[in-house]
Amino acid sequence: MSRKTSIEILSPQSSSAHSRKNSLVVVGAPPQVATIPGPFNLPATTWGAKRQARHLTALAEATNAHSNFLRARVDLARSFIAAARAINEVGELPEICESDTQIRRMQRERDYVNARRELEEARYGLYATQDEVDKLRRPRMKKASRNGVAINALMKSKIDMEALGEDTTELDRTLVALQHE
Repeated sequence: MSRKTSIEILSPQSSSAHSRKNSLVVVGAPPQVATIPGPFNLPATTWGAKRQARHLTALAEATNAHSNFLRARVDLARSFIAAARAINEVGELPEICESDTQIRRMQRERDYVNARRELEEARYGLYATQDEVDKLRRPRMKKASRNGVAINALMKSKIDMEALGEDTTELDRTLVALQHE
């Protein structure tokens, strides 16, 4: 009394992978999985054992094929999800481009503000340094203004620097300051 077991393999039409409605992604329910058969009765004859072995081999092949089919459906679903995400990103492309443009604009503004701040800090440092130099230079200039030899030495240095092509604006300022005191 051998009981014959059967496995129901679903048709591809009964389990559609997906359908599109108004560019939204809809995924159908997964196909039903076959149930595990109960214990087998051992046949009494060799012919029955061979028949049962062929049946179980065919059953194993069908189960493996069904398993491969389910793995393929999982891969299909993952590919479909990736494609749906890509389609969604393409739909958002104008917003993405606008956001990127705004980000670049804000970065340029930030860079401009940072450059202005650095310039102002450098100017402040320059003015502070010039003020400190002037404070140190005033007492020396007062001493030098009393002495005409200092003015002559500065004039000689100025002539030498001009001959070498160097900048003499600082010497000019010092000489003017000495001559007006």
